[in-house]
Amino acid sequence: MWKKNALKKLKEKGYKLTPQRLKLVEILDRIGSEHPSLKEILDEIREEFPTVSFSTLYSNVLTLKELGLLELFSLDGETRVELNTEPHINLISGGKVIDFNDSEIIERIREKTGRRVKLVNVILD
Repeated sequence: MWKKNALKKLKEKGYKLTPQRLKLVEILDRIGSEHPSLKEILDEIREEFPTVSFSTLYSNVLTLKELGLLELFSLDGETRVELNTEPHINLISGGKVIDFNDSEIIERIREKTGRRVKLVNVILD
């Protein structure tokens, strides 16, 4: 579903579906729910396209972010990809990230801060 939506939005906005961009979309569709780091994604892309640079990956990820298809967040000094663009909470434990949806908590945070909530990261012991 995410892949289909991503390809549709890219086409609608006039972006070419280069082999590298298509590979990125395929990788994100497959492992995006695991909140992969940009390094992990780059390593996978380089298995098929060894000359792809980090800057190429990053610019493509930013394009997907601008299209509203993903968000980025930092964890332990690494930039991670978040495909769930609905307001939610990431529960983080031992390097693993689990999406947790609780509209009451999100609403309470919005009320307390007076700001729209996109993503809340909670680190668990």
